[in-house]
Amino acid sequence: MRESITFGGITVAPGQKVSDYVTLPGTECKFPVTIVNGKEDGKTLLATAGIHGCEYPGIQAVVELAKEVDPTEMSGALVLTHCINMSGFEQRQIYVMPEDPERKNLNRLFPGNPDGTLADKLCAFLMDEFVAKSDFHVDLHSGDMVEDLEACTIVCAPKGSENNAFATEVAKHTSFKYRMNSGGRTEFYNSSSIDKNIPSMLFERGGHGDCLREWVDDNKSDLINIMKFLGILPGEAVNYEDKQIFFNKHEWTEAGATGLLYKFANTGDDIKEGQKIAEIRDIFGNLLEEIHAKYDGHIIISASTLAISKGDDLVTYGSDK
Repeated sequence: MRESITFGGITVAPGQKVSDYVTLPGTECKFPVTIVNGKEDGKTLLATAGIHGCEYPGIQAVVELAKEVDPTEMSGALVLTHCINMSGFEQRQIYVMPEDPERKNLNRLFPGNPDGTLADKLCAFLMDEFVAKSDFHVDLHSGDMVEDLEACTIVCAPKGSENNAFATEVAKHTSFKYRMNSGGRTEFYNSSSIDKNIPSMLFERGGHGDCLREWVDDNKSDLINIMKFLGILPGEAVNYEDKQIFFNKHEWTEAGATGLLYKFANTGDDIKEGQKIAEIRDIFGNLLEEIHAKYDGHIIISASTLAISKGDDLVTYGSDK
């Protein structure tokens, strides 16, 4: 018989749905969640949005899905965080968590630290109270206000692990044109796999601070298809593998200097090995850095602002060769 489930201190009975705020213990930091507990036993899908407060398509998709899903049609559970970084969302601050005293980027802190600053504590809480109780984790992102991208999905590290293999099968049941393996470590979804042994994947869809209807609908459709693949919802999941391009290698380039960004290739462009794709100059126009392609590839993400800071994501390109 199906039992009640508890996430972040909120308990939900079988066949019920609860939407409420979760408060980080010992703080005033809170974030909205919806917990949907099906009537029958099954897997638990965790879908998180708003690690970066200005990445809107994922946030809106979760808000709508929380309203639309019916627990009486489900086996297992769906756990949705509408927007984790509420201060970033409300203050329209890219990347950072403004209420943290050091304004840290949450997606660089996982698995977190219960003895750290507010952002560190929040990450640790998410890992223990949400990720550890789930069977699969999808973290929804986009290009924030400062990036242009082609929709892609990235499956969890470490490459070649059981988690990576399972997440790859899940990713084949999403409508993204581009798919790749992660080489990261501190990002939320990677930490789920590495630190809690929960298979996971990243959605990257949208950018420029926009929230287009098609991006929201595609996010929702892919989450529903994943729920079918996991057996949480009835019906056969659609497999998109034959329509996807798999990048077996990709380069995620960060800015090596602070200054003005000039691009010589843009998102969606094919590039050649050695091609100059960007440069950074100081405010007086003096050259600080040049970025050249390490191999033939295709650009899927690039910064879209004149201003750039050292360590910012600059350009991502991949190759299926």
